Formats: sequence, structure tokens, C-alpha cells
Amino acid sequence: MSEKIDLKRRRLLQAASAGMALAAAGPAFPIILKRQSFGRPKREATATFFPDVEIELVAAPGKVQILPGPATRVWRYTARVVKGDPDAVIPIPDTYLGPILKFRKGQRVRITLHNRLPAKFITHWHGMHVPFEADGHPSYAIDPEETYVYEFTVENRAGTYWYHPHTNMVTGAQAYSGLAGLILVEDDEENEVPLPRGEYDLPLVLQDRTFDETNQLLYDRRGPIAMLGFLGEKILVNGHPDFTLNVASRSYRFRVLNGSNSRIYKLAWSDGDSITVIGTDGGLLERPVTRPYLMIGPGERYELWRDFSKSKGKEVRLESQEYHGIMPPLYERFRRSGGSMMGMGGMMGGGMGRGGRMGSMGQRGGMGGMMGTQTISGPEGMMGTIGPMMLMARHIPQGSHFTIARFRVTEKPRTLDNQELPAKLRPLPQLSLDDVVNPDKPRPIAIGNHGRQFTLNGQAFSMTGALPIETFPVNTIHLMEIFHEHGGMEMEGEHGGESEHGSRQSMQGMGGGMSMAMMMAMVHPIHLHGHYFQIVRRTPPEAGGMHGSSEGYETVKDGLVDEGYQDTVLAMAGERIQLIKPFDKYKGLFLYHCHNLEHEDGEMMRNFKVV
Repeated sequence: MSEKIDLKRRRLLQAASAGMALAAAGPAFPIILKRQSFGRPKREATATFFPDVEIELVAAPGKVQILPGPATRVWRYTARVVKGDPDAVIPIPDTYLGPILKFRKGQRVRITLHNRLPAKFITHWHGMHVPFEADGHPSYAIDPEETYVYEFTVENRAGTYWYHPHTNMVTGAQAYSGLAGLILVEDDEENEVPLPRGEYDLPLVLQDRTFDETNQLLYDRRGPIAMLGFLGEKILVNGHPDFTLNVASRSYRFRVLNGSNSRIYKLAWSDGDSITVIGTDGGLLERPVTRPYLMIGPGERYELWRDFSKSKGKEVRLESQEYHGIMPPLYERFRRSGGSMMGMGGMMGGGMGRGGRMGSMGQRGGMGGMMGTQTISGPEGMMGTIGPMMLMARHIPQGSHFTIARFRVTEKPRTLDNQELPAKLRPLPQLSLDDVVNPDKPRPIAIGNHGRQFTLNGQAFSMTGALPIETFPVNTIHLMEIFHEHGGMEMEGEHGGESEHGSRQSMQGMGGGMSMAMMMAMVHPIHLHGHYFQIVRRTPPEAGGMHGSSEGYETVKDGLVDEGYQDTVLAMAGERIQLIKPFDKYKGLFLYHCHNLEHEDGEMMRNFKVV
């Protein structure tokens, strides 16, 4: 793909007018359903809410040209503006990705979601600080042909956010099918920062996919995939393989989203230039930071600044460099020795879930037989697959070296405005231990496992459940700590002994002790709903601990960026992370979970309850 992607709406609409039309919509506001406490919400517009921007968003099956030959069947979002700024919806041409939704801080927004899919469905606004009823909790999933109305005021700082499904136990399959899109928030303060704009401010959505011989998507989350996460055989950028872009000899702003199900990228420039980071999940940093490379996990966003003025006539590649220590030691051993991934899959056993349940239940809420020819039945649909072992054999291994995108510096800049990198970007108010109510006793987020199922705080997902350690008074700020409890001890809620943070644990369910720990010890991208957080401390893994995790840590540690506001963080095996998180303004249930989507669908997800 060599065509420029221009965020200015006029060009995009011209390029995309044929393929991005809004799917036929049903009634905008169905019969009201009264909401009880933490129950199902009302689903029609609120008479006393007066939106500045109103959007109709449709999720529906479609087709798109991804590879040469037959078009690929996908699920995707389309949208139109009903009221307000017509630039609030910016389609990206020739892709399955949903349109960019563009808001300003302080705007009142109403989004009416129409489910035209053959499955239950709900959408989450990742990183947005919104009321519980507007957060896309899976308890609010709607049936086919139903409608859900979101209403919220944009309270976020200017930054790059995104939207995607959050349907219980099928988020991975639904996102993999194509359901994802970016959200850009603007505010007056950021508009004063002299950064590249317009055609020099570009999104880069990173994903990986596997296709069959007819160009249809293949997916599975059974067996070893449930434990490791899905890894594809092709890297896509903005929905395109072999992404190539002709750029001008000037500076650019790249808004990078890792939209992959489980792949972690170690971003680096092929010409040896440092990675310059100007923004994180929660918007611009106070000042730019540089890294030799950048680690970006699923769900994370980073804003990068790159100057191509010294690269005229050259091709500069964005690559993912080699690393290790991210995956379980058993996976690393097979990959680095050249062993068969299929053989490793056989050692890892039959799946993830309570009592191996995932191995038998298949792909719940699949794409109605869209993806391939061989199928696995589920109560809501069917997904095409060639089987988890064959998919494991075909994937690009986690931690290997590959090219993500090619930038050919062949054009003259139309403008030289905002060429220089500002020394300061914008103020970033800092939270400190003086602000928290629990400086000496952080609330835990304990990563563990029960057999082959990953857990958080010793528990699998409960739709409305929350432990006392997961309950927070509204308008308080808390210190929290993410840590790993693999390696022989597991948290078991109220059924075991006390852990170091006052939750319960037991020695049961290891199913092989050390061997199980070797399979389960891996990185987890932990995402917290409800508002941003700030990282205040990382404690690296101990040498010799977690089966070599300290050695692998050396290959990734220089690419971690803890400055700025985050909503997702890579928690390396054996690492401890302390963070400060506000629980302000909104009461209700807000999720926290692993953003390896196969782990999330395997119930590595819990609720915060804000009261």
C-alpha cells in the first residue's frame, strides 16, 4: 500500500465512499428497559441528555480485499454522524477497521450501537473515562438486531484511544474478525503544541492474522493457543499486509496501536535511529523520551515522532526486533532450539479453563461459519480452523525479528510547519504516594493460575462479583501492585491460606508443580478500566527466578516507558509493578483483565466495584 492515509475527512471520504457506507439501521431508540442496580441498563436515549455529537455505529458482516484473490469475509464497524461535527467520523479507506471517531474534551456524546451480527455483542471504549453503563461491560451485551445507547461526556485529555468488542468469552474472536477502531480526542492545550498535523499525523494499527487458501480468516483458541495467545502468520498495518507508505522528507507523528490479540512488538527503526516517544495511552508526555527500541503490548498505544528529512531517497523500515523471556520457558526452549511448535503444543495439554472446559466448548460466539471450511461448533456460531496445532506450526513466533512497515522517503513536503521536536510538550500532573489512601498496603492484582487457567487475585471471572480487595470508595486514589504468584502457590479466594496482601491462596491445582510453572510463567498486558493510572515503581525479576525470566528481561527492559498516563501495562514474568490509580466520579463495576485476548476469554478478568 503506497497511498497516503490522510486524516483530513474530505480525502478519506472520497477514497472510501464506495466501501464504508453505513449498514441499514433499525429503529434508533428501542423500547426502554429499566435498569436496576448493576443490572441491565436502559437502552434508549435519555431525554435530559443533550449531545453535542450523536453517532450511529453499526457492527455487521462484510467483505474486504486484504490479499490478492478472493475478498475476505469480516465483521466490522461502520458509522455516520447524526448530529454535530461531520468530522467526528473519519473512515479509513480500503480496510476492515472501523472509522476513526474524533471528539473534543468536554463534548457530550451519544453513540447508538446497532448489532447486525449473528451473535451477542457489546463495545468498549478503551481508555475512555465514562460511566459504568457506557463502558461496555459484558453483562450489557445485546442480542442480534438489538440496539444499545451510550451517553457520556468526554473527560479524557487529548490522546489516542480505541474501541473494540468486550463480549464475554468471545472478545478475541470478535476483535480478530475485524471489529476495532481508533478514537482521537483533542483539547485546546494539545492544539497549542507544535506537532505534525493533517497528512503528517498518521495512525498505525498493528495486527496479525492467518488466512486459508481462499483468503478467509482462520482462528482457534483451544489447546496451547488458549495458554499462549493467538499468533498469526501475517503482520497487518491498518488492515494491510506488506504495508508500504511513501512519505515526505520531514517529521511525522505516528499514533501506534497494538491491536493484536496477543502479539507483543519490540519496535525499532531499521536505520538505527532511536524511538522518540511523545505520548502514551493517556496522551502527550511532559517532554519527549527516547529509547533504543519500544515494547508495546496488546491494547497499548504510543505516539511516536520521526524525522525523515535525512533519509531522502531511502527506505526506512519499522521492525520488531528479537527478544525472549516473554513466553513460558517451554515455548522459548522449543523456539530457540528450532523445535516443533506442534510438539510443544502436545506437551502443554488440552486447553485453558476450569477443568479444561475451554478445550471442549469451542469458539463460543463465532462468525457464523465465515472463517474457513473446517469448523468448531459453539452455542452462538461456528469458527473456521485448521486446528490449534496446525495454526501453531504456521505462526510467526513471538519474539522473532520481522518487518512491520516500510516508509519510502520519496516525496517533497507540502508544508514544513511543526518540523522541530518540541523540548516540552504539555504539563502532566503527577500523582504521588501522598495522594493515596493506602501508601503502606497496596491493593493486589495477583497473576496466578488454577491448573491451566490463568487467574487474577485467585479468581476466574464473575459477571457481577468483586472481592473486598476489589472494592473501592468513589473519589479515592489507591496504590496498587501487580505481581506474579506462579511457581507453586496459587490464590484461591476464600479457600486457602493468607497471601502477602491479605487474599487467599493454596497449593492445590498445580497439576505438575514445576512443569506447570514453566508453562504458565509469561508476560501479561494488564488493562484497568475506569481511568488512567501512573506507574511509580518496577521491581525487576530476581536472577534465577521464574525460570530464567531475569535473562529475558534484559532483552526488553530498555524498551519500557513508564512516564505518562497508562491504562495498560506489560507485566513481565517475575516482575512487580506499583501504580497509582484514581477511582473518581463514577460508581459501578469496571473491569480489569489481561489484554492477551485469549487469556481474557479464558476468564483472566475481574471486576473493580466502585461504591
